[in-house]
Amino acid sequence: MKSNSCSKPFTTIAPYYDRLMSFVNYSSWVSYIEKIIKLNNIDERCIFDVACGTGVCLELWVERGYNVFGLDRSFEMLQVCQKKLSGRENVLLLSGDMRNFSLARQVPVITCLYDSLNYLLTEAELLSCFRCVRRALRDDGVFIFDMNTIHSLRDEWGNNSFQRRDEGLFSVWTNTFNPIENVSSLNITLHARRNGEEFEMSEFHQERGYQLTVIAALLRDAGFSGELYRHLTFVPATELDLRIMGVWRK
Repeated sequence: MKSNSCSKPFTTIAPYYDRLMSFVNYSSWVSYIEKIIKLNNIDERCIFDVACGTGVCLELWVERGYNVFGLDRSFEMLQVCQKKLSGRENVLLLSGDMRNFSLARQVPVITCLYDSLNYLLTEAELLSCFRCVRRALRDDGVFIFDMNTIHSLRDEWGNNSFQRRDEGLFSVWTNTFNPIENVSSLNITLHARRNGEEFEMSEFHQERGYQLTVIAALLRDAGFSGELYRHLTFVPATELDLRIMGVWRK
């Protein structure tokens, strides 16, 4: 069995990412966001997804008739995304960092999903991202995102290790939580077969949880107004929710 040393996040696992996330009902996320788009009377069918990854949601938006932009700093994830959306019209993929990006034109809807914002480990990085989003957003546009809460990272992920089997893959997920920094560190070890040979690969990930008051204050500092909700609902978020959604406007 061949083994790779521990890699940066979203590199070696990129070809297997969709299989690892096969349990996620992305269609429900897209339907929820489309409801928000309609509630905000946005007619232009255009979505810009920050940290788009392998483009699962982009593909769903294209199927619903939207023009899509996708941004990600992982070359490996963008490769998978490009292959998935090859031949599709009205798709533009960009290589870039969500802490420092710009668009040639403003768009009506910007999303950032599946706890991508938790990968920003300082308030300064989070604020920088929010400011980039605001500059890229049309005046009547809406920014929709999700984040894991401190409660989720501390009490659900915690200091635990668990195993999973996903469509022929075997993986071990080992978490440790730093209560001072509210940072969860995750080692993912993945066993997969390629050309009849078994490979073992590992990646190191870190996510930070933020108090809801801090998230809201940073958004307001960036020039937004809006609400935080319990995941995929319009119920006001609390610190005891596992995942929250943000719906914020310029």
